[in-house]
Amino acid sequence: MSARPINVLLLWPGADEATAGNFGVPQLVLLGTFAQQQINCRVDIRDLELERALGPVSLPRLLAGPDGRGYDVIGLSAYSSFDHLKCSAIAAMIRALHPNAVIVVGGYHPSARPLDYIFDGSAFDVCVVGEGERPLVRVIESVAGGAPLRQTILGPEPIDHLDELPPSDWSLLERYRKIAPRVASQAQVYVSRGCPFDCAFCMERAKREVSWRPLSVERALHEVESLHRFLDLRGWTLYFGDALFGMRKSWRRAFLDGLARLDVPVLKYWLLIRVDLIDDEDLRLFGAANCGLGFGLESGDPQQLAIIRKSGRLDSYLDRMEDIATAALTHQVPWGANVICGHPGETPASMERSAAYLGQLFLRTGGTTGFLSVDPFRLYPGSPIDEQRGHYEQTYGTRFHRPNWWKDGDPEFLSEWVDPSAQLSYLERERLQHALLDPILAQIEGHFGYQGPARSYFLGAIREQIELGQGRNRLHYLGRYFAWQGYLGRPRQAERERREYRPLRELCRLERSRRIDAIAELDPPKPILAAILAVPRERFVPLDQVSESVLDLAIDLDESGLATVSAMHAYARSFSLLAVGPGDRVIDLGAGTGYGSALLAVLVGARGRVWGVEIDPALVERGRQILAGLDDPSPAELRCADACDPSSWGFDAKGATKVTVGFALERLPSAWVSALAEGTVIVAPLRDPSDGELRLARAVHRGDGFTIEWFEAVFYVPVRAAVERRPPAPEQAQVSVVRLPVLR
Repeated sequence: MSARPINVLLLWPGADEATAGNFGVPQLVLLGTFAQQQINCRVDIRDLELERALGPVSLPRLLAGPDGRGYDVIGLSAYSSFDHLKCSAIAAMIRALHPNAVIVVGGYHPSARPLDYIFDGSAFDVCVVGEGERPLVRVIESVAGGAPLRQTILGPEPIDHLDELPPSDWSLLERYRKIAPRVASQAQVYVSRGCPFDCAFCMERAKREVSWRPLSVERALHEVESLHRFLDLRGWTLYFGDALFGMRKSWRRAFLDGLARLDVPVLKYWLLIRVDLIDDEDLRLFGAANCGLGFGLESGDPQQLAIIRKSGRLDSYLDRMEDIATAALTHQVPWGANVICGHPGETPASMERSAAYLGQLFLRTGGTTGFLSVDPFRLYPGSPIDEQRGHYEQTYGTRFHRPNWWKDGDPEFLSEWVDPSAQLSYLERERLQHALLDPILAQIEGHFGYQGPARSYFLGAIREQIELGQGRNRLHYLGRYFAWQGYLGRPRQAERERREYRPLRELCRLERSRRIDAIAELDPPKPILAAILAVPRERFVPLDQVSESVLDLAIDLDESGLATVSAMHAYARSFSLLAVGPGDRVIDLGAGTGYGSALLAVLVGARGRVWGVEIDPALVERGRQILAGLDDPSPAELRCADACDPSSWGFDAKGATKVTVGFALERLPSAWVSALAEGTVIVAPLRDPSDGELRLARAVHRGDGFTIEWFEAVFYVPVRAAVERRPPAPEQAQVSVVRLPVLR
């Protein structure tokens, strides 16, 4: 055995789910404490999320260790499947820097899918299934004995009696103690393990051992006290991160009684428990101990609860929730209930029944101390649903679009991309979720009757749920939906759904309206602002840019970087300088997919006309389809031609009164002089010969050339042409110059 201590690093990559924003990583503290008790080793814990608060994060510097010789064993926590790719990437970097270190991974996803980590060529050496204390010691022993484990799966090796674990050594987090109040307001601790219930969506069974095992009451209270001595929990909420808090009544009541007598000045304790485990006496004890409760209600529909496998007496489950809500108000115990929308087997009817129940539960006369959180269903590996996908597909018509989503690089959307049943698609679930539940969420604060400690904490949770239903968040997920339809070779279906899905149109219009004030500062005529609101810009951008379409910025139309939908303010400014109005006949040069042409069509009205000229035939074809599919078919037409060569346009340009140019020019082409009628007004980005700046310019055709007025500096894509898309600079037309003040 090695005489020197084995250096061990336990690495937390940060989390995006239940543990996000919490301080403590108690699972790593328990691992490190146990390892140091059992074997001659030195353990360091590094939290990559908290490292950012200490300055720039350097993985090589972290891996060098305190003595500069690095670490013999490096363990990564892949808490959930959301962390899989992140941990795999980190492991690959570690392997390159320290080829001899033993790299270990554990957590829910490794427990569910160990072969995602142990295979030929993997950066990982050991994957731990289930609880990690004993397997970690075995890995350290293998290194100390000179025969480090490689290509090995360990576990499950559960701890049957948790008091066998030593008390948590919180000093392992000393590196972060001073910055903790700056980066978090909720700390986390564990006092039990396991959950024997069999909810269909849950990953808990991936750990194999599901029996409920608590610390003794005395040890559990000591964990709370010791964390307070280390961190000073005044002003904090403390979250008991147990999968199921206090399953056994005698333990629960003894612990709550002791917790009430502890001198720990937290704002509130927060924990997860089942509705069917507690009664009025428990609520009294929870209130006395300053606890808030989280319930996995999952649905307000009894039929859907049966599908979700909420065991117990389902005929009385929802009635029991209402009784708990009444008693919680009496005892001033705050609580939250989470529901899952779109669980496999869900139908529009079950969503409507659930919403009716939730309205009754939260908007009751007399008020409530509860709040509602809503999550779309997510498919987790290792859950009963994952193990029985075929059953859900055959029985309910469920469609799991990306069942191995954790490998695809877009986990937040792909984990949710499920058609719950033959009657309920992803898009219909999205629509119904917000149509049915957002009105309830919006009213809960007005009914919230909790007046005790940490009231602002719970009001924040209520408002956060409302915010999650707002436009930008919804557009983000809708944007990913349309993007993945395109990525997977279904662009026609995606285009049809993008055109027909009314909530998308409404959300985009709402989000554009929120940016109108900034555009209005340019003082464009009101019809231009109205056109920007009315024309569905989201239709004219690539499928993976739907959510970005509401932002006032330019959006690339392809990978060339030479074609964009310009920022909304750019159209407002150009069309203002052009003074476009009813009856005008306008040429839109560099039309792309026709967004600017569609705006112009609104402005010129039925008596006017718009010709869009675009050199890229693919963009022209897309644009024609979009314009034809608008609710009010646009009078604009797109032509595939070279904007610098009027002979290719295919129409008599002398019929135009105005021209707008969507690309940068060094000078106006001389060919435009003969092609356009005298008096035609052109607005274009031109190179100002006086200072070399690209500026917006307004040119008026005066017969043998142009008179030019110069305005503010701008940035536009360069001119393209039929020959190699970047021709020699067009011959300059004769110009005279008028200087105007530069607008900032």
